[in-house]
Order: sequence, then structure tokens, then C-alpha cells
Amino acid sequence: MEITLVYLDLTVNWLRWSEYGPIRRLFNTTREDALASWFAVTQTVFVALGAWFIYAIGRRHEISRPRRIGWLLVALFFTYIAIDDGAAVHERIGSAFKEREGGSVGFISYPWQMLLAPVFAAMGLFLLGFLWFELPRPADRARVLGALTCFAIAVSMDFVEGMEDGYAWLVENFDWDNETVRHFSKSIEEFIEMLGMTLFLVTFLGQIAHRGRDIVIRFKEGI
Repeated sequence: MEITLVYLDLTVNWLRWSEYGPIRRLFNTTREDALASWFAVTQTVFVALGAWFIYAIGRRHEISRPRRIGWLLVALFFTYIAIDDGAAVHERIGSAFKEREGGSVGFISYPWQMLLAPVFAAMGLFLLGFLWFELPRPADRARVLGALTCFAIAVSMDFVEGMEDGYAWLVENFDWDNETVRHFSKSIEEFIEMLGMTLFLVTFLGQIAHRGRDIVIRFKEGI
């Protein structure tokens, strides 16, 4: 699905397979009101729900309090990310901070990175350490490491995007115009973020299948 969304952005939007602007915008992965944005938010919601379900299973199995708190933090974090993806929270916080400072914050990239990137980095380290302990299988650990690497790459690309001359080297050395580089850099960034969420989703679903294999859900007929 993620590869398809990037392909549709390239063909329907960028190569103008559709002559209608609203249709092209629908498949433009760089827009917040496009199909790719809806997919990313929905995917993140399911990752958050998966983490909440694992937390609930842990309470039922009466695992240790530190482990339950760990899964609670994981669930809260991905819930925030889902809200952030849907409402562009970090961008709005950065814009508000810039406005408060009179339009200049003395930072070479987007203002939100100066405020929130350290928080995200700390949470990334927590996820790596906690899930490395919780998920002893090599395949699960590899997916977690891959997902966090995807997020680190995406944040780095966003940092370059926010710089005034972030794409100057590519424009000068590959004879690409700035608009093309900016668009496909953003498109690739969105793809990498979705790929990272896919890795987390697969990992959490595997944990639900393993930890909740003895859970039975019964529906009682109402009056």
C-alpha cells in the first residue's frame, strides 16, 4: 500500500496523469489532506491500539508493575503520534513558538525540531531499551531497530527540508530544480515514516497473537 501511494503520487500527481487539480492533490503525498495522510494516521491509530491491547493483556496476566508502566508509556506515545499526525500538533507548536519570538528563533531548521526533537530522541531511546528487553526474539528486535531507524532518517530529512539551502548540493550537482527535490524528498520521507509504522504494527500484532492466545471474547445477548 505504501509503495502504491508513492507510485500514485509520482504518476497521477507529479506526471499529471490526471488533468484535474483536485484529483492530483488527492494523491499528493506531501499534503496533509491527501490519501497518504489518511493512511498514515489510520495506521498509527492501529499501532497505538495494538500497544494498548498489549498493556491490557499485561494487566490481565499480572506482569510486573515496571513492565506495565513501560507498555503504558508506549501506548501513550503512539496515541500522541496518531493525534499529532492528524492535527499537525508539532508543526503548530513550532509555528506558535516562532510567532511568539517575533518571527525568528535563531534556528537553522523548523522551530519544532528545536523544541521537540530532544523529546522524540529520548522517547526513541526508551522504546529501543524497553522493547529490546520485552521482545527477546531476534526478528522482533530487528523490526523495532528498523522502525526507529526509519523515524531517525525521516526526522533528519525533515531537518534538511527546513533549512534555507538544504537541497542546494543536490540542485547544483544533479541539475534538478529545487521544487522537484523538495517534493520527492518529502514523499520519500512520508514513505519511510509509514514503513517504520508498518514494522511496529507487525511487531505488536505478533505480540498480541502470542500473549493473548488464551484470551476468549464472549458476546452476551442483550435483553
